[in-house]
Amino acid sequence: MSRFLTATALMGAMVSLPGLAAAQTAASGDAAPAQTDANGAEEPTGDVVVTGSRIRRPDLESASPVAVIGQQQIQSQGIVNTQDLLQKLPQVGIPGLSRANSNFLTSGNGIATINLRNLGDSRTLVLVNGRRFVPGVAGTSIVDINNIPADFIERFEVVTGGASAVYGSDAIAGVVNYILRTDIDGIIARGQYGITDRGDNATYNASLSGGTKFGADGRGSIMANVTYSKEEGLLSRNRAISAEDCSAAGCGPQSYSSYAPQGRFELRNGASASTNAGGFGSNLFTFNPDNSLQLGFPTGYGFNRNAVRRITTPVERIIGSLNAQYEVADSATLFLESTYAKTRSSSQIEALALDSINDGVGTGYNIDNPLLPAAIRQQIIARNSDGIASNDVTSIAFRRRQNEVFSRSNRNDRDTFRIAGGVRGDLSEKWNYELSAVYGQLRDRTSSQDIDITRYAQAVNAITDGSGNIVCADPAARAAGCVPINLFGYNTATPEASAYVLAAEPRAVRIKNTQFVVTGNVSGSLFTLPYGDVQVSVGGEYRREKSTEDWDALTNAGQNSGNQTPDTIGSFNVKEAFGELNIPILKGLPFAESLSIQGAARYSDYSTIGHVFSWNAGGEYSPVRGLRFRGLYAIANRAPNIGELFSSASETFPSVQDPCDGTTATSTGTYAAACRAIPAIATAVQNGGTFSYSLADIQSINGFNGGNRNLSEEKGKTLTLGAVIAPDQIRGLSLTVDYFDIRLENAIDIVPRSTSIQQCLLSGLPQFCDNVLRNNTGRIQTVNAQNINVAATKTRGIDVNFAYGRALGLAAEDRLDLNVLYTHTLSYETQSDPSAPRYSGVSNLEYGGVFRNKVNATATYSAGPYSINWTTTYLSPMLDTVSDEFAEYADSIELADDIRGHNRIKSYFYHDVQVRARAGETSSMEFFVGVNNLFDRKPPKLEDTVYYGTITGTTTAADIYDPVGRRFYAGAQLRF
Repeated sequence: MSRFLTATALMGAMVSLPGLAAAQTAASGDAAPAQTDANGAEEPTGDVVVTGSRIRRPDLESASPVAVIGQQQIQSQGIVNTQDLLQKLPQVGIPGLSRANSNFLTSGNGIATINLRNLGDSRTLVLVNGRRFVPGVAGTSIVDINNIPADFIERFEVVTGGASAVYGSDAIAGVVNYILRTDIDGIIARGQYGITDRGDNATYNASLSGGTKFGADGRGSIMANVTYSKEEGLLSRNRAISAEDCSAAGCGPQSYSSYAPQGRFELRNGASASTNAGGFGSNLFTFNPDNSLQLGFPTGYGFNRNAVRRITTPVERIIGSLNAQYEVADSATLFLESTYAKTRSSSQIEALALDSINDGVGTGYNIDNPLLPAAIRQQIIARNSDGIASNDVTSIAFRRRQNEVFSRSNRNDRDTFRIAGGVRGDLSEKWNYELSAVYGQLRDRTSSQDIDITRYAQAVNAITDGSGNIVCADPAARAAGCVPINLFGYNTATPEASAYVLAAEPRAVRIKNTQFVVTGNVSGSLFTLPYGDVQVSVGGEYRREKSTEDWDALTNAGQNSGNQTPDTIGSFNVKEAFGELNIPILKGLPFAESLSIQGAARYSDYSTIGHVFSWNAGGEYSPVRGLRFRGLYAIANRAPNIGELFSSASETFPSVQDPCDGTTATSTGTYAAACRAIPAIATAVQNGGTFSYSLADIQSINGFNGGNRNLSEEKGKTLTLGAVIAPDQIRGLSLTVDYFDIRLENAIDIVPRSTSIQQCLLSGLPQFCDNVLRNNTGRIQTVNAQNINVAATKTRGIDVNFAYGRALGLAAEDRLDLNVLYTHTLSYETQSDPSAPRYSGVSNLEYGGVFRNKVNATATYSAGPYSINWTTTYLSPMLDTVSDEFAEYADSIELADDIRGHNRIKSYFYHDVQVRARAGETSSMEFFVGVNNLFDRKPPKLEDTVYYGTITGTTTAADIYDPVGRRFYAGAQLRF
């Protein structure tokens, strides 16, 4: 789930930043005057490259809306991880991965990603200084922005809408471009500590940056940064909303898991529970806290899973960066960027819920198992000797939480390395060039304890040997060290038995992503027209990516507690040529202050899918100073990633039904005619025959899940139309309004097997029929559920950005800066395949979680060395499930009134405030304190049931609404 487009062009539609009010004049068409950075150093102005184009522009205007967040904005909100700041922007939606929604993943815990326009993280391209960054998720292009240090960032720019013509694949939703600082003079030390008002979820951040110039006339500069940060995470039990398990029956003991740490046991007759209690009172039994026998399974004897779960995962980061540049000649500057990031994170979830019927252990305990409680053994003897066969007990099934056996919580260890270098310079007054190369590598190891289900089954099957010792029944298992495991009661599995059933090696996945990119481009003035230079940029790029996902042997074989998972390995390369053109038509005339048109195109040749073409075209028109209209239409593409193409196909034998089963020559119904159109079925129903399946026919149907090497590219069509208002009469004011319309087509998704079978008969479309293979008898032989190009998404809306800054004269050197970013979403629709209904995600959590209205407003008042910043985020009301569907659920499920009322979520305001002071003759010291979620706004309560959009263990949508509460922080920055 994601967010929308912000109507800001850098300076031309600028996010108001404290101390940068002079930049507002650029919106009227004036060249931007000099500005100062967060440390008081003057920043150069003039021709610059704005995200979304490679052409240098004399003013910071663009036909494509660009949102800009500067270093001061980052620091003014006490941000440790830039994801937290980006999530407040209206065009940014719910991330695919964050600290609040990754606790239950088998890998990827604590990764931070960005999702623009609700189109998915994989359709948002993240750049650093306009160049790609190595993916942080196996088999994807998704970047983990944990690896980008906040204190090394000068600003980040966000372009929403198709940008593939400029940057290539993955930019259907837009681009987030992190611009790093170019130089530092001296040493900057910064530290920050934060904690909630409940005294938990502590955060630590410390960084040391330094730099200097060197060489003749200061031709060279070098700077380095080391950042350490740690977020301790938050346990579910530490917030009242999530302290206990919840279900349709409410929160508390009635909703605790039946997979209890003392076990829930059931007397069974064959594969089914006995129907005759035989005087036993119940087929169930469990144990009291003192391990005495308890018949039945009373309310309150279950396990409160939320007592051990996390709301947010802990993340610890160490990042080292070194950047350098040296002007070897007037026309050539060498540059180097390097980053190494070490990230550790972990999940915490409840111990494995093992079910002897469904989890591969077998049919449970034998009725003659010597570990069986004596009272239960006596009941079984009585029932099996009463002459009533239906009352006999043949086995004892169990549900048992493996608390004392092993922890299945993950531990993540990630190493990310990236180096970029090259040469750039001016070929003449009007021409410049850049040649660069980027190499990046991610190594990610996720591991957890797990059981070997073969060994577990051996340990459950125990006998008494000739010496009266309880031993494993299998002689070979005994020779291998098998120890019987006793699950009857609390903490009854001995350390020796637990050690035996554990897998010899942890359940682990080793991920390695590598990326190599070479890019070259030349930009400049092609020739001069009466009203300006025709500007052009042309270049080429070569990119190679590879990803491997290597699971442990037991996971490959499906012999531990998880699903069988094959390894994935894949790679691709792409060769690209691109170009841009900007043509001035009119300038400085009555009712034509300026008029220009522009366009861009990129031709790509992939080793996997072949040729792809992306392009955009647009223009700008300013009738008078202070008013500018702009528009852009773009065709963007996303090539299928490595996981979608190369994830290994795994065979399964699905339970499916053919609508043609039972067809005759005269049968009627939705599918009858389509079935008889199949030649083999038509032959079968001749002369009064019936087309039918035997049990063997049904059981022999197979299918494959996984990647699909026949995928093609996704296509996005984006239209933006807007206006920029920055009147000379009101200096420091700018207002932008932009309409956006994005349509994603041919999107990659998986069609359910039943849908493929039914829609192949009804529509004959290849996206369905290619999944269904029938043999020469007309019967289904194979039904696949692989990735195919079948889904679609459409979204439309309006972005507004208001910025105003001016001196108030209330105190010496005082000023007030205001900025409001607002997105109103007109529509957001998704369709999983052409036959599926369209679902609206506007104001609905289940189908996208897109707010009808989202606002981020910032006010900063500064007076001399003091400043105060207040930020407010508004989220409009939301529905957790679609109204008519919720009514249907309510008819079939007994929901408590308060739970039913939680379906409607009210609007939310979040407030953050920071006070900052500078000291020293050169303001070399800064001190700041702040509070986030100032009024401690509690998240909406959303019970953990199948009818609610909630993050497991949080009892809310923790990646949308703040689950942590009020947080205080304080810090200092020193410059030497």
